[in-house]
Amino acid sequence: MKNKNVIIGIAVAVIIAVVVACVIIFTNNNNGTTTNQENGSSSVSKNKDVDAVNNNDNYYISVKGKKFKVGDKITNLKEAGLKLTDEMLAKKFKLNNYDIQDGDVKNEDGKNVFNILPYNPTNDRITVADAVIGGFVVGDYQYSKIEQEILDLDIEVGGEIKLGSTLEDVKKVFGETDDIYKASSLGYTEYTYRSNEKQKLYEFRIDKDGKVCKIYWQNFAYNN
Repeated sequence: MKNKNVIIGIAVAVIIAVVVACVIIFTNNNNGTTTNQENGSSSVSKNKDVDAVNNNDNYYISVKGKKFKVGDKITNLKEAGLKLTDEMLAKKFKLNNYDIQDGDVKNEDGKNVFNILPYNPTNDRITVADAVIGGFVVGDYQYSKIEQEILDLDIEVGGEIKLGSTLEDVKKVFGETDDIYKASSLGYTEYTYRSNEKQKLYEFRIDKDGKVCKIYWQNFAYNN
């Protein structure tokens, strides 16, 4: 009987030890998960960049404080003293399509300052004057090459990113990306952020001094 009690005692002790060990392991795992989230793990960054590039609210241009969103009429740019030529505005293009050729935007002095991608969201042929903003591009291969007239427009896009912002500024909004192109001979690197939807993306060019020197975005799926 005595031996039986000893065996039972040993078995109980083993069970208690196993339970305690499991509790310790579970607690450590929970602590590890919390630490990763606090420090910003790669999975958090990945989710963040997809959210940012998917979000239609991030597709806009601010010019001297005036905001123009994807889907706004191109002619609204006149509110910031900008315009396309009458010849360009009169051109017609296909239904449900965009026109990469005819979006040169000029300032009040008639100088090209950036480009808009006119987009036709309708089922009819329309003129560029009736088109909406479907994309945007501004900048050069180095920040120092950008003309002062362009910098004076104080252009801002999603996440309050501007020409002259840093790569860290970009990553704070859009996170990390593996879609990186390095142009060694020209001294710049391009970081592209693609949405889950095919026709939405952001691209930032960073020059040799670490400054954003070119910004491109397109969004032809804003009304999906």
